[in-house]
Amino acid sequence: MSEATVTVTGYVGTTPALHLSQNQVAWTSFRVGSTRRVRDAVTGEWRDGRTTWFTVKAFRGAARTVCESLVQGQPVVLTGRLSAEEWTDRDGRDRVNLVVDADAIGPDSTRGMTRFSKVIHESGPAPQDRTGQVEASPWETAAPDDARSLTGEDDLAADDADAAGGDVVDDLTGEAEPVAG
Repeated sequence: MSEATVTVTGYVGTTPALHLSQNQVAWTSFRVGSTRRVRDAVTGEWRDGRTTWFTVKAFRGAARTVCESLVQGQPVVLTGRLSAEEWTDRDGRDRVNLVVDADAIGPDSTRGMTRFSKVIHESGPAPQDRTGQVEASPWETAAPDDARSLTGEDDLAADDADAAGGDVVDDLTGEAEPVAG
């Protein structure tokens, strides 16, 4: 039987938590709520429909970056394999939990500004450059200057500053960062 692949847009409903399996594999789990917008047939107005909740799981290198990148309440887009976990609760009722084993997760930049920093995952011996020197630590991120827009512009922050009135607000710290002209 083939697995169903889904793309979900929604909001992070719980704080992602980092765990370690018995086999020493890192994994994270958190909930995402996706609310469908529906149009009222009588009034013609749009309103929120029912919210569908998913448990999202990410493994290995993605587990840590997800935990350090996403916060509760943040809009996200994710894609992965959909499955259902079934169990009986304490009251004897049959329950079902929709689970997405994530292939990709990220902030929904249609709902706010984001910044990307590449993470170098360690897989085996520490990588070395051409001179034999050990490269950056496995969780070191690329410098913000390494960011490039799709239009080839070198400084995304300058465009962000124009849109935000001269400052860019860092999502992680909440602080406004002035952008040099």
